[in-house]
Amino acid sequence: MRREHPREGDERLSVTRGGKSGGAIKSSGKTPSHSKKRQRSADLGRALRSVYDDTLRENVPDEFHDLLGKLN
Repeated sequence: MRREHPREGDERLSVTRGGKSGGAIKSSGKTPSHSKKRQRSADLGRALRSVYDDTLRENVPDEFHDLLGKLN
């Protein structure tokens, strides 16, 4: 399901800065240096951790609380 209005911070995983993806990623034909690959990997890791942390902070719906209560 695609969101009509993305949550604040969803631009962290977009292709370009500023959260606006311009479509396909253009390649210059050159391979990134080791330090650029490492930086990209670190950036991706930070973005994924941030999204994961946001997910952990979301409230659990009341229906889930009710279902979990029935398991006891």
